[in-house]
Amino acid sequence: MITLESIDFKSLIAKETNGRMRVRLMALSHIKDGANNTQTARNLHISRRIVNDWVKRFYEKVLMV
Repeated sequence: MITLESIDFKSLIAKETNGRMRVRLMALSHIKDGANNTQTARNLHISRRIVNDWVKRFYEKVLMV
């Protein structure tokens, strides 16, 4: 099963060329490092709702695998 802890976000972020995807990966990396959704949103200057949606989608896809 894939979990946040099993993913090396730093290397994925370094390889990613799509800016929007980089921000999504950075958000998940912040969550992995212990930040909550509000802190992550503040750090990345995006809305908390967007972070909530990204985290929710991540877990939905993980549970489908």
